[in-house]
Amino acid sequence: MLAAAAAGGSAVPAVTPPAAGNLVLVLDDNQRMRTAMESLLTHHGYRVKLYAKAAHFWGDGKPTEPACLLLENNLGKNITGPQIHAELQRRGWHLPTVFVSAFLDIRTVVKVMRDGADDFLVKPYAPMELVQAVAQALTRAAVRYHQDLLTADARTKAATLTARERQIVSLVIAGFNSSEIADQLNIAVITVKVNRSQAMRKLGAGNSASLAYLATLGGLLLTMTGTPTNGVMVVDSQ
Repeated sequence: MLAAAAAGGSAVPAVTPPAAGNLVLVLDDNQRMRTAMESLLTHHGYRVKLYAKAAHFWGDGKPTEPACLLLENNLGKNITGPQIHAELQRRGWHLPTVFVSAFLDIRTVVKVMRDGADDFLVKPYAPMELVQAVAQALTRAAVRYHQDLLTADARTKAATLTARERQIVSLVIAGFNSSEIADQLNIAVITVKVNRSQAMRKLGAGNSASLAYLATLGGLLLTMTGTPTNGVMVVDSQ
């Protein structure tokens, strides 16, 4: 039994959870299974939050740290795991999800995996199978969480750029050098260099490659308009 295996430290040796996040959310209407999963996962160093009803899960709001969800496929007559997963995606909650179910329905498995689920376990499953699925899901959660932080920071910094700086950064990203940009915008080369330098400082970019990466991450979109003039195309930053 899962509960018995979770309680026996010698039978299930503890592993170290990811340092970047160890929060596991469990949404399952079966109290025995919730308790068993909590016992197993806390033994392995994870923090666990249990939910018997979807309303309570939604009521707690989006996690503010890397986390994953263990989601029962059948939550009662009025709600299913795939419906919860679809709502997660609609709300923009990037929460790695491992489905658990007492029944193997191939069509359901195929559907939820195509819709972005991270794994699907059939009860009864081996304790370490669950632990490994959680570890993998939390690793993905940590990567996505870090990327979201980088994106938010880049967009905050990009918002501090002047219209001229944004325009010049867009042209730099498009591959134009300072002389070409000066000709394109009918300004002095030194003006291009000063604005480029200021933009790089504001974005925290150390070179052209990092400038392109951070500007793109920050949402500085490129729109090519007009016709080429001396080999140069007009670029509008949005």
